[in-house]
Amino acid sequence: MFEMKLDRHISKITLGTVQLGLDYGIANKEGKPDEGKAFKIIDTALANGINCFDTAAGYGDSEKVIGKYFTTGKRKRSDITIVTKFKLGQIHASNVEIVMMRSVEQSLKNLNTNYIDILLIHDAKEFSTFAKNITKVYENLLTDGIIKGAGASCYEFSEIKPMLSYDIYQAFQIPVNILDTRITKSEGVMSLNNKLVFARSVFLQGLFFMDTSHLKGNLKGMGEYIITIKNIAVEMNISITQLAVTYVRSLQYIDSLVIGVDNPGQISENTKYVDSELFPQDVMDSINKRLKGAPDWIFMPYLWDKQKD
Repeated sequence: MFEMKLDRHISKITLGTVQLGLDYGIANKEGKPDEGKAFKIIDTALANGINCFDTAAGYGDSEKVIGKYFTTGKRKRSDITIVTKFKLGQIHASNVEIVMMRSVEQSLKNLNTNYIDILLIHDAKEFSTFAKNITKVYENLLTDGIIKGAGASCYEFSEIKPMLSYDIYQAFQIPVNILDTRITKSEGVMSLNNKLVFARSVFLQGLFFMDTSHLKGNLKGMGEYIITIKNIAVEMNISITQLAVTYVRSLQYIDSLVIGVDNPGQISENTKYVDSELFPQDVMDSINKRLKGAPDWIFMPYLWDKQKD
């Protein structure tokens, strides 16, 4: 049986770093940060107790930014957990090993490290096509100590459900938030209790904070949900940030929330709620009832018509 060789506690919040490598997020008005600002974001994350960083080969130069930061000597590599991801794309099964290894080798180079804590399949749907080949490469990477944990990132529980029958897969990244309860409602989701589970899209790319008058295209129809979210926060006398963070933290199968930021100040705002009192089940049920009915496409940002009026 393969077990993750992670010998330290992972913080309740993981810094999502796609913003460090790309101009990302519908509510991001600051754009991709320069190196100085990016390093300040990492400094602030570490100062606030965040010891896990989420990146990917497809996040622009995010891996390189993280790698360069840790060459400054401010922190030891062993102080942090790095999660990165790879994609296979349209390839033949016979090429899975070479594509995976090329991606891993490039990530190691970008990150200036000789091991990756957790390596995830960026698109879990690829597992259904290449399960045997991917698993073999993962086994070799674990045996050689190049990675310490294996798993996948997904959009739906059905994409990772087949992986749960393999002992080797111990870490998963899933989308879940106060609107997106698809995985929470999935049959068999409690099997994730024994895994390391990262929640992403906690703020749905910042959509929850937007002025509804600024919504464009098919997002205009989301105005009613955003208004309801704001009303719930007001009624509970808490911020939207606290509402969103505490809701996801109250899901018992979640270990860490992957949250990206546009500036250092947002880290302090997010982390101050990490130990706040969890919502009791009746509050969770009430929130779910008031926000039910959002269409599934809203949980997939690549389907958003952001530019159309």
